[in-house]
Amino acid sequence: ERERKFYQTIILTPEASSELHERWKHIEKLIDGSTPSEWREAIIEADIMLDDVLAQQGYVGDGVGEKLKSVDPARVGSLQDAWDAHKVRNQVAHEGSAFNLSDTLARRTIARYANVFREFKAI
Repeated sequence: ERERKFYQTIILTPEASSELHERWKHIEKLIDGSTPSEWREAIIEADIMLDDVLAQQGYVGDGVGEKLKSVDPARVGSLQDAWDAHKVRNQVAHEGSAFNLSDTLARRTIARYANVFREFKAI
């Protein structure tokens, strides 16, 4: 049990931690914006941050989707949040302005990213 806790503990350097917090502040500023283009940018930026956080945790793959496939659901309680948020990101990225992104959906999506980041202690 002690070894499991030790090896599962996420260690971020102060620089990495600070950088992630600054990125998250920027995402929060975008989601608080009043236009769907700001909300879209917030979701895209959060997904890029998720990709980086997963890579820092040692998950490999070409993109977020492949990295999420290698995550053990028993070890990451917010895995479904990550998938749901990533699916919205895909809609935003592939459909662009044709995708009707509401304020509610955008905020819910960012909240899902936040749950994942908190579990990984990235924010």
